[in-house]
Amino acid sequence: MKRSILFILIGLIIGISASSQGPGLRSGSLQIDWSRKGDGWHINKISTDGHSLSHPAGYYTILYSSGQPVEELVKRNQFGEAFTFYPDTAIPSGDSGVDFSQRLPVADIAASWKTDPLSSTDIRVEIRLRVKSDGYFSIASPTIAVIDRQDLAWGMVPGNWYGREIQKDLQLAGKYSQGLPAIPLMATERSTMTLCPLLTTREGVTLAVIPDPNTAEDPWAYDRSSRNITRLGMSTMDRHYALTPVAFSPVLGHAGSYAKAGETLVFRFRYTIRASGWFPVFRHAVEDVYHFSDMLKVQQPVVSLTERMRLIQSFLQDDSNAHWNTWESGGLPIGANGTKNADIGAMWMLANNCQDSTMRRHIPFVRNYKLAQQQMGPGFFQYAATGEYGGKNGFNSEVGNWVEPLFTTYYTLVDLGNMLLFQPGDKELRTRMRLAAEKMLSWQHADGSWDVGYDRFSHRLTFPGLLDLRPTWYGLLAAYRVLGDPRYLRSAQKGADWLITRGVDKGYYLGVCGDAQNIWDFATAQSAQAFLDLYEITKKGTYKQAAIEAAKVYATSIYTYPAAGTAIKLVNGARRQDWEISQAGLGVEHPQGSAPEAGPILITSFTGLFVRIYELTHESLFLDMARAAARGRHAFMDSVSGQTVYYWQDMVRVRERVMEFPHQGYWSIGWITDYLLSEIRLRSKDSIEFPHGFMTPKVGPHVAYGFAAGTLYGEKARLWMPPGLFHCGNPSLECVTALSENAKKLYVMVLNQSPGRQTGAVAIDLDKIIPGHAEKKIHLELAGWGLDVITIDL
Repeated sequence: MKRSILFILIGLIIGISASSQGPGLRSGSLQIDWSRKGDGWHINKISTDGHSLSHPAGYYTILYSSGQPVEELVKRNQFGEAFTFYPDTAIPSGDSGVDFSQRLPVADIAASWKTDPLSSTDIRVEIRLRVKSDGYFSIASPTIAVIDRQDLAWGMVPGNWYGREIQKDLQLAGKYSQGLPAIPLMATERSTMTLCPLLTTREGVTLAVIPDPNTAEDPWAYDRSSRNITRLGMSTMDRHYALTPVAFSPVLGHAGSYAKAGETLVFRFRYTIRASGWFPVFRHAVEDVYHFSDMLKVQQPVVSLTERMRLIQSFLQDDSNAHWNTWESGGLPIGANGTKNADIGAMWMLANNCQDSTMRRHIPFVRNYKLAQQQMGPGFFQYAATGEYGGKNGFNSEVGNWVEPLFTTYYTLVDLGNMLLFQPGDKELRTRMRLAAEKMLSWQHADGSWDVGYDRFSHRLTFPGLLDLRPTWYGLLAAYRVLGDPRYLRSAQKGADWLITRGVDKGYYLGVCGDAQNIWDFATAQSAQAFLDLYEITKKGTYKQAAIEAAKVYATSIYTYPAAGTAIKLVNGARRQDWEISQAGLGVEHPQGSAPEAGPILITSFTGLFVRIYELTHESLFLDMARAAARGRHAFMDSVSGQTVYYWQDMVRVRERVMEFPHQGYWSIGWITDYLLSEIRLRSKDSIEFPHGFMTPKVGPHVAYGFAAGTLYGEKARLWMPPGLFHCGNPSLECVTALSENAKKLYVMVLNQSPGRQTGAVAIDLDKIIPGHAEKKIHLELAGWGLDVITIDL
């Protein structure tokens, strides 16, 4: 009795709340209390800001196996002996914490719980396991509370699964990210972009487990990829099928899990418990725990984005390097870089706004390519696009012998839409676009949806178990904008409303990569941009909110760890600072397909979208992610062509991989243009704005520009960016140029792409505009993230 009173007095002195039952922790409005029961110390209360978690628990689980773990059972959290217990002792510590301990047959466990002086919503925990018997061990974060399934409002392991309900179909949950698995399925850091499993209750409390930085493996530890090493597991259920966020370190059978008697394993993590939705907790993990935005302070661009665009344009002008091919299809001479045309909007912009004679020469062949891509003969697919890759015998899907309605949205309606924005008088293209729109109307179901795909020969459904949770309706929005038929807008809205109900509201999305069976990918970001475009036309707030919600989910697929630093690493023997090769800030092709092995991708199509979402929400994480993705990626760039590799892992063979896929250069020009013009609009407070066209197919949400004049501080101007027009020696300064409509003024828009003040000189070769004019040099000094606009009277 005297000892208990002493503990209570100590607790009052050091700031630990202590009920009559036992010790507790208090941090701001967060309170956790324990009480002693027959089997040990239970948590009997967790409350924050007047909200309580209904089922506090407090039990620990240690996994053990004396033999080699079976990987498939480990993934399903069904391997090894589970030692589940409540701690036997609880002693308040002298630094705002409580220490717990327990003895098990295979190990002794000591756990230290402390409040975090930097965050009133966090409890930091360290578990130390002293091994008694040789074998494989895994420490699970304790189950501090169990969420009723009917009380679930949202749950996720970022990059793995999402939703507001338990999904019994493990294919839909574990592969397609649609719902939380009905078993304690375990994800690892290889497919997780932010290490933060979390659950949100209907009462508005979010509970997350966030492992400490450096718990997971660094994907490039020193001189080679270490993505194959697993140190951390995460789930939304514990070993006993209780709904709760869990992290595991180490993972049975993986790095650090085997220990001999006398050795000690340590796992450090934190609980975040906040009366809020999931996104503020996710942002807290990204910014406050993993210090993601600090990356912006260390990144130092070596090559500017506009210089990259110049190099890429020059590279694409070489027909041999760019794999330019022409052949006949359906009686038409068609052309492509290889067998695919990537970003039609970027190609037309190069021809019209960049004085590119090569693009002007290619455009008639590409126009024919788009015509040949649409089946005109009778049959089930008449007026639909039948594939994305052209060949001597027609067009094929990426993988598989099927045709998707989305092909028609992408490769006919969107591509022809962008072409018609540049050349609105092309009557044949308008006719073809109308035929494609009518085909999409005929395929649309009464509820507003489309089928995912049809077998090319039998016409049976190729994915009968999947819903088309993608912005397939976006093609009809493009048709409405170009052709003006209100039926197309009504059908687009019907499709968008269905996607909101069946997809956005549930957190379910489908991908567009046939080679990965359409698992979750960058189509989620395209959904966000599609909703934004629909909002611009209808002004319905529902669509704006849907865009924001889809963008928030997509933000969870951007890598945010490990924190990028300046440590020296080696790539093919070359010294690189850590930030130069960091995965942080980069998105993925598909989290569960390519990302675990190949890592993220360097085509960061989402950057312009995220700047636009920041304008709508003032949520700084979107802007930080956009900037971190766009800047300082020269380690992945071929210095001759200006192109980056597609996959992060290919930094070891940049030149080889870039030369294989030259069509990706158009995507790079497209996303860079979209990003820079979005930053200019933001920093000018909407005083500089150029109208945008439609999204490019497949790789993300970046949109086309250059087909019409924009507004620059009240003056009409059109983008004008011939190669060699300007040169700037400071790669942190980006330049975009435009001509007034009467061609008497040149506007030079200069962005400082650095958080610190930058100086530099921009040299303008006026001879590119008016032959005989001399070069003009302008000296600039810009504040961090600043914008300056220079007007040159011609």
